[in-house]
Amino acid sequence: MYEEQLRELGLTDNEVRIYLLLLQQGLMNPNEISQKLGMHRGYVYDALERMQEKEVVNTIYQNNKKFHQATAPENIVELLALQLENFQKIVPALQNMMNLEKEDTKVQLHKGKRAYRILLKDIIATVKKKQTVFLIGVDENTLLTEVEPIYLKQYFTIIKEKNIKEKVIIKKGSIKVHEKNVEHKEIDAKYIGNTEQIIYGNKVALFLIGNPHYLIIIENEQVAKTYEKQFELLWSIAK
Repeated sequence: MYEEQLRELGLTDNEVRIYLLLLQQGLMNPNEISQKLGMHRGYVYDALERMQEKEVVNTIYQNNKKFHQATAPENIVELLALQLENFQKIVPALQNMMNLEKEDTKVQLHKGKRAYRILLKDIIATVKKKQTVFLIGVDENTLLTEVEPIYLKQYFTIIKEKNIKEKVIIKKGSIKVHEKNVEHKEIDAKYIGNTEQIIYGNKVALFLIGNPHYLIIIENEQVAKTYEKQFELLWSIAK
């Protein structure tokens, strides 16, 4: 149940299996890991070497024998925090190196099961403290139960910390997510269709739940203002 999050640390499927095994069993040598997981011993050696470079596995010698153990999860969190802190220090310099033409409009298209996660991360990165995110046609129950249950909960925690508010227009009869900084109004489904619209900062996102999911992010200040005006009109007639 934790495989996806571990893969996001840059681990392969088999490296995830090795990490979870070491976490559960403690010290093990490569031969024991090979037998337990049914992997070729040569592959286990190579995987452990890569995992040491990623700092998710440690090596310990006992009685002149080499054993491995999983890095404690809380230590991995500290490592990631340090990496993020170090990277943030060079962000201004990297931005100065970018040679991008200044365009009035930028459009991104994302497809697949992680599309909504990309959106949540972009909202967090774009919206400043005390600003408001405007949403139209959101099916919050489906998002929480089927699309992004874990990341959406984390998202609500983060926007609370940043004092970011949400104004949400949903279809009549839809299930609401009860969060302190989220305000809802209802409107007849015929006015908002089946595409979720999210207006945040100078961006507008269109999200379509399906198989696969589709996400379009439009970055243009005038487009965002136009969508925000349309939101305000709907908000004024919604109940």
